[in-house]
Amino acid sequence: MDNKEIYLVDDSADHRYLVRTIFNKFLPNYHVRFFQGGNELYQFLILQSAPSYTGRRPGLIIMDLKMPSINGLELLKLIRQTPDNGVTQWKTMPIVILSNNSSNEITTRCYLAGANSFFMKPVEFEELRYMLETICHYWMDYNKLPAVSPTESQQKPTALDLDE
Repeated sequence: MDNKEIYLVDDSADHRYLVRTIFNKFLPNYHVRFFQGGNELYQFLILQSAPSYTGRRPGLIIMDLKMPSINGLELLKLIRQTPDNGVTQWKTMPIVILSNNSSNEITTRCYLAGANSFFMKPVEFEELRYMLETICHYWMDYNKLPAVSPTESQQKPTALDLDE
């Protein structure tokens, strides 16, 4: 992916500080924009959905599951329900959930709502660093997302020719 913009939403100032430290020291090729809560991120995404918006859009969203106001699961559902309009790709945007709760029910609900990955938040700094490196390299460097343009997003799906 060409877009190295990552949005990270977590209500914990300590966790944001650790993540910022890791990106500054070990992952400097990625630009991370931090949000303190789900509502703050969602309002910003709405602004970005306007065709007149000329700033960078994210290539990846990483969010905490447990947050006040709008939690990660609610935010995930809101993002996935936001219509793509030719300049955004909210339905295919990679979204990674971080949580301290690994119950099968929570994990399943996140995947059913449209999460692309679900990770337990590591306690150790080195584990967090390794996890973030893995997430970034996979989703930002190796993964291929569909391109979105006004003409492509308005076309109806047709038969797929896999021999192209």
